[in-house]
Amino acid sequence: MESYKERVVGTNIDPRSLLSTDYFNHFNEVVMMLGMVGDMPELLDDVDTWDFKTYREHFMESGLGFAPLAIECYEVAPPELRERFEKIATQMSMLIVETRLKLRSTWEAGEMDKFKDMANLHSMELQGMIDDGAAIVHGYTASLDQSKIDDMFP
Repeated sequence: MESYKERVVGTNIDPRSLLSTDYFNHFNEVVMMLGMVGDMPELLDDVDTWDFKTYREHFMESGLGFAPLAIECYEVAPPELRERFEKIATQMSMLIVETRLKLRSTWEAGEMDKFKDMANLHSMELQGMIDDGAAIVHGYTASLDQSKIDDMFP
């Protein structure tokens, strides 16, 4: 583990988790389109063509100089972080698939206000999930329940 921590210096790979937030660029693309599709419904076709890529697939196709190291590090990343990371990526992919199906049927029904609201809501929801994924990448493992949040603000 220590040798990997030294090798990732100067890259976008976090030395604690051995994961990279660059993976979420794959999701940022569709989040951005969802944020705009309410005003530009023609982007729905682009949302429909978005395909999920695994961490490995993303970096293999990224062209980033540190991509081979990112893939190598992924295999040795702490299992509990990698599991949480994979879970959120899967949840995001499922939400995108569900969202585009709902958007398509709402668009076809001519419910434009609902279409725009749904696109914006899901765009924001996905952005929050990207933020959660970034927290995992940076080794954040604690979760706050409401009582802990309440204690912070007496």
